[in-house]
Amino acid sequence: MRFLRMALVHARIAARQRALWAASAALCLLSLAVMVNGGMPFESGDVFDLAFFAQVLALLPPIAYAAACTDLASSPARLGIGEVEKAAPVASVVLAAARVAGTLAVVLLPSLALLLLCGFAQLAHGNLLGPLQALAMFALVVAPAALLASAFSAFAGAALPRAFARIAAAAAWLVVLALTSFVGVPEAGGGVHLEIASDPALQTLFGLPPVLNENVAWAVAPVSPLAAFASVAGRVALAAALLATAGALSRARGRRR
Repeated sequence: MRFLRMALVHARIAARQRALWAASAALCLLSLAVMVNGGMPFESGDVFDLAFFAQVLALLPPIAYAAACTDLASSPARLGIGEVEKAAPVASVVLAAARVAGTLAVVLLPSLALLLLCGFAQLAHGNLLGPLQALAMFALVVAPAALLASAFSAFAGAALPRAFARIAAAAAWLVVLALTSFVGVPEAGGGVHLEIASDPALQTLFGLPPVLNENVAWAVAPVSPLAAFASVAGRVALAAALLATAGALSRARGRRR
């Protein structure tokens, strides 16, 4: 209960940042607009459309989190309350986890609301598992991406001046997207073209093809459940390592002041 109360406090603090709310909501709507040329996820009962939308939500809105969460690990030292937190009868890991959980709970609300709305809309088109599928996609794809983007931001904020940190974190997230979210698909006449790669977890749970384009035939081995688990666990572990390093850097900088 203590953790939940602390997370709620940080959620209220994050909720006051209207610019973050506006940027997150705008990028969520842009993610939905990207679907216009294909199948809108609320106009069909196809899990493919819902999965495509979930992956776009894992690509675009985290740009805002990467640019905005630079104080996630450094705020105690910057505000001069590091000593107060040390004196609190709560482990520093719990304090940091509550700060991250509370912030993400707020910034992820637009993504969760839109994804659930589309999941419930698919009920009318025959997909009775739409809401549950939307929740699974949020937990396995959207939330880990937001956590990782926020961790990049926290690390940059602890290592660099704030103005440079925002740019560096957003740039780092774009590099991660370029390296992990796109794959070159060979063409029949030679050469390759880029497609959005299906998330391994979505391939395993929902039988998605390797790329999020139903018109592309690409014969590759299916992803194993172990690889899907490793993909999700790897993102969470990397985010935890970045947040821990950011906290250590922030405390070291605070002691030097």
